[in-house]
Amino acid sequence: MGFSAMYTGASGIKAHSMLLQQAGSNLANVNTTAYKSGNTFLENLQSQTATGTISGVVAGGSSNTAGQIGMGVRVSSTRINFAEGSFERSSSSTDLAIGGQGFFRVAEQDSGLSHYTRAGNFHFDKNGLLVDPHTNALQGYAIDSDGNIGTTSVNVALPMKEEKNASGQTILVVKSDPKATSDVSMKTNLDSGAIDNSQNPAAPFFSLLNDWDGTKEMPLAADKFAYHSAIQIFDKSGNKMDMTVYYDKVTPSESGPSDKEYWEYIVTVPPGSDGRTSTAATSSAGLLMTGTLTFAGDGTLLNQTAYSLSSNAAGSPKDLNNWTLTNFNTDGEPTLSTALKGATGEASVQQISIDLGVKSASGSWNTPGASAAEVGSNASGLPTMENGNIDALSTTNYYGSSSTISQSQDGFGEGYLQNVSVNSEGILSGKFSNGLSTDLYKINLYNFKSEYGLRREGSNYFGATDASGAAIEGVAQKKGLGSILGSNLETSNVDLAREFGSMILTQRGYQANSKVITTQDQLINTTLGVKK
Repeated sequence: MGFSAMYTGASGIKAHSMLLQQAGSNLANVNTTAYKSGNTFLENLQSQTATGTISGVVAGGSSNTAGQIGMGVRVSSTRINFAEGSFERSSSSTDLAIGGQGFFRVAEQDSGLSHYTRAGNFHFDKNGLLVDPHTNALQGYAIDSDGNIGTTSVNVALPMKEEKNASGQTILVVKSDPKATSDVSMKTNLDSGAIDNSQNPAAPFFSLLNDWDGTKEMPLAADKFAYHSAIQIFDKSGNKMDMTVYYDKVTPSESGPSDKEYWEYIVTVPPGSDGRTSTAATSSAGLLMTGTLTFAGDGTLLNQTAYSLSSNAAGSPKDLNNWTLTNFNTDGEPTLSTALKGATGEASVQQISIDLGVKSASGSWNTPGASAAEVGSNASGLPTMENGNIDALSTTNYYGSSSTISQSQDGFGEGYLQNVSVNSEGILSGKFSNGLSTDLYKINLYNFKSEYGLRREGSNYFGATDASGAAIEGVAQKKGLGSILGSNLETSNVDLAREFGSMILTQRGYQANSKVITTQDQLINTTLGVKK
């Protein structure tokens, strides 16, 4: 047993050395992104029976088991502390933190090997991949142009496209394709005190159409209408142009109900933007729709008519027999078919619905197929929308100045990516110069049956093991997984005060165990000196 004390002290030195190593690793990573500190636990070694001794006291004339003397100590286990670190604001929108449970998954680009991490310091590389500092790609579900989220995890990458720069070199850019305008909404207040500026006794409801002349630089004289409102629309090539709606009060040649007011309107584009062959270089160039609005005596909208040039028009495009009631879109809005051309690209056919505040629930007119020529001069000849529903916000006929209440359209030109953002659900969205915001990916999060079974792999990575179980794929805020914080990074969860306290105790333990060895050495030397 002379050397047992030395072995016992040596085990203590070894164990405390590992304790110090763990504390040192924690302190070294005090500023490491999303670092999870570790805890090391000790256990005593098997004890040795001390012959001729007993354990406990003599009771009833019998003794307990033989006494035991400890043989030292060893490290029993280490455990990762997965407590959440604090969050630090970042200037980069692609820096991500997880509030709650979960890990990001990144994949090696060559092998596809997966790693799991809480460190979200990602950036886009030259190829548009969202990668970590080791060029491994973050995983997520792709979102298509219709907003459908995929079900297979893929590399998060920007939709790069090739384009020629000013020098003729091919470069990669991220841009959104243009979208032709398909829906225009315009709500106005038309002054009930306005006068009838444009008059045509034979067809008073279509005086503006009669006065429009697309061959002139100013197709409609300023004194021929009571009010106009313009909005920019887009063709399929992304070219923008003004769509202008002109309004004028109507005085029917034959008197109608005295409690109603009537207005006519025309929907136009610049004649040069009209790509229809049937209207090219004619007085109808730029004239897309004509119609009427019927108001109650209190100024509220009652109904609307809408006519567009028939595709089978014969003779003059100004002939009212060629203007027929429009079709409706699925929302019950009057819809015209036209061809528009801008500065670039060819003229392209597109359908545009016009919402002035009333929609047909059944998508039909009460006189289907009627032409504008059949209206005549009497208000009773005006068709109406079947099952017409008036919007809460619609065109009105109140006394006072005419004004545009609201207007919108759904088209846009091409746009270049300006920035990206990530919301709490992990949706990565791109913001483009044309004002479009597009959802690109939903970032994956992963959980494990036992996160304590994960293996540290260095570089802020963890690897799955049999003890942790396979990774369970999910998304933020679902099935117990946490939220994602954009423009934030999780900091280390190392507690400096605790680590310094642990280091002091470890130092004392190390010194005490080294003292056991030196003391035992002195005893051995003393024993050897007895022989002399």
